[in-house]
Amino acid sequence: MDQLGNHESRAASWERTIDKLGERNVQFLNLPQRSLKFLKDLVNTLVEVKWRYTLAAFVLSFAVSWFFFAILWYLVAYAHGDLNFDPETGKRMGDGDLPCVAGATTFMEFLLFSIESQVSTGYGTWTPTEECAEALGLLTIQLIVGLVIDAAMVGIVYAKMVRPPKKISNMKFSKHAVICRRDGRLCFVFRICDTKHQHAIETKINVVMLQSHRSLEGEIIEKYERNMKLENNGRVLIFWPVTVCHVIDAQSPLYDLAPKDLLESKFEIVVTLSGGTNITGQVNEARTSYMPGEILWGHRFQNIVHYDKEHGRYVATNENMDATEAVNTPSCSARKLAEVTVNVKNFLNDDQHKEFEKMESLAEYHDQEDDSDSDNGISLKNMSGVTIPFMDKHRA
Repeated sequence: MDQLGNHESRAASWERTIDKLGERNVQFLNLPQRSLKFLKDLVNTLVEVKWRYTLAAFVLSFAVSWFFFAILWYLVAYAHGDLNFDPETGKRMGDGDLPCVAGATTFMEFLLFSIESQVSTGYGTWTPTEECAEALGLLTIQLIVGLVIDAAMVGIVYAKMVRPPKKISNMKFSKHAVICRRDGRLCFVFRICDTKHQHAIETKINVVMLQSHRSLEGEIIEKYERNMKLENNGRVLIFWPVTVCHVIDAQSPLYDLAPKDLLESKFEIVVTLSGGTNITGQVNEARTSYMPGEILWGHRFQNIVHYDKEHGRYVATNENMDATEAVNTPSCSARKLAEVTVNVKNFLNDDQHKEFEKMESLAEYHDQEDDSDSDNGISLKNMSGVTIPFMDKHRA
């Protein structure tokens, strides 16, 4: 546990691009006309911002339109003389026999008339008359503006309701990744679980290592991307918690990584999962990342899926999502392991070579031929004098 805690503290001290919840840890500064760019793309801005800001924007748009057209109605009535009255008789002194808006004489009444015109299908105390042609044009414009705001609100609210959430809270990634042997090869493995089956269509996983890189010309490239090829080209069926495997071969960026390097290396492995839902068909995405201190060498994930004969279905124990167990694993890099394997095969005679090929891995060969301990764990020694160190599962 102390070793795991030490790994985690080191991981937390290094800069990461993507946090464990998938949020991007990147901030852009001094962007020219940043606010103007958001306004130019107003639809996407309203869809992406939080609900309270979207609803506040629509409430404000309705209020502004009501006040704006109330002012226009007031000016139309003022120009027509509908607000001038004889102080003695109290009769209207404006042009024509009828006012432009019957019954409205104050700004508050014009505001209520503006709201009534835009949101209702009929009039009460205040009604437009056929006296003013400009009143007819203004009423038409206000109705069109009201319909545009209504349509925009319905469309944006619908888009927000059906869009994929920014955080796929039901998508779970294992807290740690592990490096262990599979079929005799060192592999980088992590586990994922889609509890609500949100990525049911064309699920694809992409893994990239971010690390500083010096070019041949001496240029330092921060966060240089190196793809990590996955089994089945990253396509998985997430019916239950599944492990995703990257074989550490000669093309892998982890090919020269040894256990001791995990305490000194600075890199970040970013995992991106994308897929469409079987309800809306929209593609959503979940992300996480692993720092060197979050990678456990010589561990593998425990099996958490079993078949329940009583109910006739498979059962996954999600609370054990992060459970791992220590296993015998070479404590050298994949490159060193490949070189040693070639040397051993070249040294053995035909009969020994055939016997060697029958074994699943070098660790199995070790378990059958040599159980001696060494300071670094368990070692396999062959007649060529080559020593292959292993992580001892009883000491990990």
